[in-house]
Amino acid sequence: MTFKAHVDNIQAKTGRTQEDVWKLAIKKLFVKQGKIVAKHADLLAWLKSEIGLGHVHANFIILYLRLRLTIRKSVLSPKMGLQDRI
Repeated sequence: MTFKAHVDNIQAKTGRTQEDVWKLAIKKLFVKQGKIVAKHADLLAWLKSEIGLGHVHANFIILYLRLRLTIRKSVLSPKMGLQDRI
């Protein structure tokens, strides 16, 4: 299954985008100051119980949250030059 297919399936099932889930994670204090502070198991339980995702889709969202942070850090890193960002 492709990345886009997972995203589309999650949105169809929950009515929420990844950005919506990111904002909810911040509201639930799983993310503080742009960092995930919750344990994987806690995020997994929350996504399954409150958002209504299955195990695979919940893990996919956790991966999205972690990748979002990694990409954001690499793009905003002052140590990287413009050529490194392209």
